Amino acid sequence: MNPKYAQLTGLLIDDEAYFRRFVGGVLKQEGIGAVVEARDGREAIELFSVRRPDFVILDINMPHMDGLEVLKTMRPLAPGLPIIMLTSVADEMVVEECVGQGATFFIRKDVPANELSAELREVLAESLDQPESSP
Repeated sequence: MNPKYAQLTGLLIDDEAYFRRFVGGVLKQEGIGAVVEARDGREAIELFSVRRPDFVILDINMPHMDGLEVLKTMRPLAPGLPIIMLTSVADEMVVEECVGQGATFFIRKDVPANELSAELREVLAESLDQPESSP
């Protein structure tokens, strides 16, 4: 658990409740102060504008508005915000498009739970422990 994370808010966007519980649990174990959950892209955009999270974990395949559309909407509003794509999509073109649209990291969901937890922890550390840049 990293005490520096206690003041952070994460926005977790996934249409699968069990996956939100799993990832939310990992985030809480890491000491993230608040985890806000959205079930789809539309809800995510609404919460994003109200809560102004410190990072986003975003699924790609969702109803109403997919993760790529959400990414395209959020990125211009928060250019430096870590946006971590978390998905079972393996299509190289989708991965490349996400990266091209500004995704910070891309993590596969379809790995064993212990590997997924380890990857999330690593990505959080890399995303959130960056020293603040001077103007």
